[in-house]
Amino acid sequence: MRTRSIAVVASILALIIPVAANAKSYQGDSGYKMKYRSMTSRKASGGGTSTACLTSEAKNLLGRIKSRFGNVQIISTCRPGARIAKTGRPSKHASGRAIDFRVPGRKKDVVQWLIANHHSGGTMTYRDMDHVHVDVGARFVALNRSSGRS
Repeated sequence: MRTRSIAVVASILALIIPVAANAKSYQGDSGYKMKYRSMTSRKASGGGTSTACLTSEAKNLLGRIKSRFGNVQIISTCRPGARIAKTGRPSKHASGRAIDFRVPGRKKDVVQWLIANHHSGGTMTYRDMDHVHVDVGARFVALNRSSGRS
């Protein structure tokens, strides 16, 4: 009985506390502002909402999200050349391994589900925006980060 209680507490803590051992700092994505420019600008820069450019792992993740939450609005997928601000490293959007999306009225539910069920990549939210960022790769959870928008 005691072992079961410990397992339940550990499971609850895993949902509440980000996975520190695998967590990585996220400095922001310098290509981020591109998503909010006009569609003409987006097409010219190669960014957009097509899922054709996503890796099979990212497509599978998106499929799991859609099957769980239904009405998923894609905000951004692939942005060739996108870099993470301050580091210069390529963004996962640049390689088709990241998706920005929203599920109207269910952001909290989506984030809780991702923290509990998405262990092969990152989950991120921004305090000044209503969408969720997910990617495949190293696990991290970063909630209510600044978007870096001016």
